[in-house]
Amino acid sequence: MSDQNKNQTSTVRKPLMLGYTVRPIGDGSKSHWSKIAAAWAHKDGEGYDIQFDALPVDGRLVLRTVKDDQQPDNEVVDRSPGGMG
Repeated sequence: MSDQNKNQTSTVRKPLMLGYTVRPIGDGSKSHWSKIAAAWAHKDGEGYDIQFDALPVDGRLVLRTVKDDQQPDNEVVDRSPGGMG
């Protein structure tokens, strides 16, 4: 196998989005986010492949774009001002 082929096959694509299930804690002013999915954009830009590690019990999946300074998994965070997690 050539060096060029080795580099292409060993490159891991970073997902574009991560999927979470979000559960309120206590009075609902904070919530617990559990990462349960990842999404990669299709090469043609017309859709996504989504890999689930679990399914949300309430049927709600929150998708967030991946950022370099992403919070660690299972961190307790304050609810957003809009109340959507």
